[in-house]
Amino acid sequence: MAIYTKISEKEVQKLFIKIGKVISAEGIQEGVENTNYKIILENNKEYILTIFEKRTKEEDLPFFNQSMLEFKNNGIPCPTAVNIGGSTIFKTHDKNCSIYDFLEGRPINQINNDALYSLSEVIAELHKAGRASKLKRENTMLIPTWNYILNKFNNFQNHKFAHEIQLVSKSIYEIQDQFPKDLEMALIHADLFPDNIFFKDNKVSGIIDFFFTCQDTVIYDLSTLINSWFFNSDFDESNCIIFLNNYLDNTNLKQNEKEYFNFYLKVSAIRFFLTRLHDMYFNNSGDVIHKDPMAFFNILRFHQKNNLKELI
Repeated sequence: MAIYTKISEKEVQKLFIKIGKVISAEGIQEGVENTNYKIILENNKEYILTIFEKRTKEEDLPFFNQSMLEFKNNGIPCPTAVNIGGSTIFKTHDKNCSIYDFLEGRPINQINNDALYSLSEVIAELHKAGRASKLKRENTMLIPTWNYILNKFNNFQNHKFAHEIQLVSKSIYEIQDQFPKDLEMALIHADLFPDNIFFKDNKVSGIIDFFFTCQDTVIYDLSTLINSWFFNSDFDESNCIIFLNNYLDNTNLKQNEKEYFNFYLKVSAIRFFLTRLHDMYFNNSGDVIHKDPMAFFNILRFHQKNNLKELI
């Protein structure tokens, strides 16, 4: 969501010619994946224009847009792509782009019980819808991508994470043959970070950024949420328990899914440590705000010493 691609008002208006007259196009600075602009039309309707950058593959775009539509049709508050002339994917600056509904709300700064209850209920419904989905796309952010990133760092010495990379490499070696083959697969969000979930009056008003959506296990999706919401300087056990208890009141986890909770908490920590590390050194175009990879290294170390399985 950094501003990699600068776009003029004339170019924006060309994209919106069949929707309405553009009076404002403001770039959104947060994030690292794609370029986003908030668009306001003369009739005060608001949209998000997303320009897809190099990590988002062209062949995946129809899947992402279809996934959002499917989740929306199942009651999940998420954006859907505007269809113009039978298409939801367009071109600008020789890049693919889509226009999405604007969602009210903002990420929450201070979590509270009301927000936790709303979050747990919406994620439970998202996972129910995901289990029923027939849409399929491989999770491309696991071991092949991890090895690709590690190989890049093997040939790049100008960094300060040699110790951490060594320990993460060892962790990958230890778990790489432990991925389960018998867990139910579902359509998952795969990036349920606090900045991707909007609230209004302590109620979830929107979930955004479905551009890692894939078919994987709900316990992996849940693990990413736990890691990103309940670990700051320390583990926020009390709020994590409130969330998990209410989540489990609204949906069921199978026993074999529960058995892999600690495993996927580690998998998710490795995934985000490595991709953040990669972006810090190899994704420097645009007005990028890099996120700290050490946060997820520390989360990985926590899960190697502690097993949160008893919480579910």
